Amino acid sequence: MKTLTGRGLVSAEGCGSARVRYRVVVERREGGIVAFGTLNGSHAGLRPIWLEPDAQLRLANGRRLNISITDLIGDTAEFESTGPVGAL
Repeated sequence: MKTLTGRGLVSAEGCGSARVRYRVVVERREGGIVAFGTLNGSHAGLRPIWLEPDAQLRLANGRRLNISITDLIGDTAEFESTGPVGAL
């Protein structure tokens, strides 16, 4: 298990990007490597992205992670990876 934290951008097609602070947990499970975690940003910026099924998180190191926001409470969103998780 590996945990990454930092500042990044989350975006979805047709939505503006939202600046976030992220906490990403990467772990190996049966069938491969998955990532999940939390995003902290403005509710107004995250809400349109939450309503879209596919989003992308750009990490501070420039790498990208395909995600889906599963919950949004106030300024905090929970997410899980939706595609292959490579070296982060």
